[in-house]
Amino acid sequence: EYYYENGQLGERGNYKDGLVEDGLWEFYYENGELESRGNYKDGKEDGLWEYYYENGQLEDRENWKDGVRQD
Repeated sequence: EYYYENGQLGERGNYKDGLVEDGLWEFYYENGELESRGNYKDGKEDGLWEYYYENGQLEDRENWKDGVRQD
């Protein structure tokens, strides 16, 4: 976990073997609103990622596989 200087959570996620991102990750704006969330597999984006505006509204959804955005 990473926190902003104001104490708000900035990001949360897991590492595989303590080295690469793996599993669900969430990123937050400094105001506490969710910025984005999605899964990593072996350090690469994999699956559905959602992106939000600072006011909390959904901005976009993208599908990823092995770190490459799928159209």
